[in-house]
Amino acid sequence: MSFTSDIFLIGTLPFFALIYQCFKTQKATARKALLFFANTLFLIWGGAGSFLLLCAFSLAVSFLAFLISKTGKRYIFALSVLLTITPLLFCKYTLFAIRTINSVTGFHLAAPSLIVPTGISFLTFEAVSLLSDLYRGLLKEVPSPLNTWLYLCFFPTVTSGPIIRYKEFEDGLRNPFIPADYTAAIERISIGLCKKTLIANKLSLLVNYYYDGVAGGNSFSCPGLWIASVTFSLQLYFDFSGYSDMAVGIGELLGFRIRENFAKPYQAVSISDFWKRWHISLTQWFRDYVYIPLGGNRCPKRRHIANMLVVWLLTGFWHGADWSFIVWGLGYFVLLVFEKYLTPNIHSRIYTLFFVNLLWVPFRADSLSTAGRYIAGMFGAGSFLPEEKALRFLPLILAAILLCFPLDRIFRKFDSNRFFSFVKGMVLIALVFCALCSALGSAYAPYIYGKF
Repeated sequence: MSFTSDIFLIGTLPFFALIYQCFKTQKATARKALLFFANTLFLIWGGAGSFLLLCAFSLAVSFLAFLISKTGKRYIFALSVLLTITPLLFCKYTLFAIRTINSVTGFHLAAPSLIVPTGISFLTFEAVSLLSDLYRGLLKEVPSPLNTWLYLCFFPTVTSGPIIRYKEFEDGLRNPFIPADYTAAIERISIGLCKKTLIANKLSLLVNYYYDGVAGGNSFSCPGLWIASVTFSLQLYFDFSGYSDMAVGIGELLGFRIRENFAKPYQAVSISDFWKRWHISLTQWFRDYVYIPLGGNRCPKRRHIANMLVVWLLTGFWHGADWSFIVWGLGYFVLLVFEKYLTPNIHSRIYTLFFVNLLWVPFRADSLSTAGRYIAGMFGAGSFLPEEKALRFLPLILAAILLCFPLDRIFRKFDSNRFFSFVKGMVLIALVFCALCSALGSAYAPYIYGKF
């Protein structure tokens, strides 16, 4: 079930949020029962097989947590983490391994038919964080099997994050956040919906035209390829941040404080600054559970560079089972080493946006060869007149670029003005109406990060 589907927006979320509000001040048992129902409905929509696999995975994680708490042994913890990530490796990378073996050896190994559970990537990261926090003594007690399942399958975040920690979830379960009113939460959900349906989905038409065309062997103008690459940078941001906005808003309706995942990333002045603003929960996860345990930056230069290499190889590998994602991760590794040791004082938005946009090409391309042809076309000597299709999208692209600026700072200065608040509310209502019409009247468009 998607956040932008009619069954969720109209037939599920409003009624569940209202019922949940009635039980928010009651005992945690009632809230758990309602959340169990919501998680089950949301996940079983993706298939009974996927749902059952997630239940089995959750029970296994609960048992491993019990073993860690009872033994406290380092090898038990290491083995538990290995067992926890095994389903992700098997489901997500089996086909990649078979394709690689076939291409290298000339074999023709058949690819098995696999059931990939909904949100397996984000769910695995949260499971590892739970086991790690328990082993390090950051959790007061072992989560019950029910609490573990509710946490791992928490429907606002299970599909595309943000990656939350168990302690954050437990706080919302035991002591729900109760705001004075829910205007901010509803506004956040509305903005996220508009980002996805009115901007990201529309921009995808141009992105698909160029990237699919290059994959099919077509040639395009140099300016057209640049316009499409910028368009994908915008599409990905509005798609993913739109989902995160809706997740945060839904969490607030249910009494949970979900961590922010974006902070105007395209305003970054360096690559390191960009990763402090983009997919923040993932960056913090790799920092806390990979980078720091390896030694972080409190080690000799060579060891520090090796630590960075491991983190960015894993980051690329996590995003997708293709060599293009490995190249994407290595690209950021090279840039961050360059910033750290060669130009530590660099601060340039142009430099940052240039390389971020360039690295989104292998991220979006369906293969490394397609990415290579696309980038070659961007720097080639083809036509300097962009295609008519690209020109038609320029008004939407320019509007999207404008929305990447910190306009909220300007709007906050007028929040106390009643007329401004009224106009803002009317505009948002009109946009939500358009977003609902767009969502209900168009083909299903899944969130980009849902496939990771």
